[in-house]
Amino acid sequence: MSNTSFGIGAYSPSEAARLTGLPSSAIRRWLFGYSYNHQGLPTTQAPLWRPEYGLDQDDPVLGFRDLIEARMVGNLRNLGIGLPTIRRCMNTAAEIANDDHPFSSANFRTDGTRLFLERLGEDGKHDVIDLKTRQHAFAKIVERSFLDLEFDDCKATRWFLLPKKQTIVADPKRSFGQPITTDSGIPTARLAQAVTAEGSVEKVAKLFEIAVGAVRDALRFETLLAKPQTA
Repeated sequence: MSNTSFGIGAYSPSEAARLTGLPSSAIRRWLFGYSYNHQGLPTTQAPLWRPEYGLDQDDPVLGFRDLIEARMVGNLRNLGIGLPTIRRCMNTAAEIANDDHPFSSANFRTDGTRLFLERLGEDGKHDVIDLKTRQHAFAKIVERSFLDLEFDDCKATRWFLLPKKQTIVADPKRSFGQPITTDSGIPTARLAQAVTAEGSVEKVAKLFEIAVGAVRDALRFETLLAKPQTA
């Protein structure tokens, strides 16, 4: 990862798979495209979006927004939305929003079956575009997809990694986006390793001079990541 840039985050496909619960092979295909034979003819599928570090990489690396795009695609696939539909919607959203990572845009929405993009209309009011049909939709039925994401005016900036808590975060501006405790910035993997070595959450909290609850949450997060994924 020698070409990583500050503030973008850096994840190998296996690290992205670990965080999202998606197969690393799927993430690679979505991010870098793939080739296959169709009725005896070589066929190529283009990437779903252009990765933040570009396509010409010696070692595949995802940026933070790539990670969120992959997570969104995985969730949409779990809802039964096919890749051709997702690709069309991504292309439409990228065109409307002028953003090649539209699914991590602050304006992206979904109601679970359809995909929408909120935009500022000509009358100065916000309206919502159905990305599949390009027809207007009722904004009241559309909610922001991931409540555990934090956004600035344009894009997702942080991902809180424990349900309904903000103690563990992936922040591309800190530790290259690796999971850390929100307040102290200590990597969760380091804390979990320390608990194993010391045999006590309390000892580790005292050693690192952080709250016992932060150590417990880090350990809980790392335990969840260690469980087999079914994606």
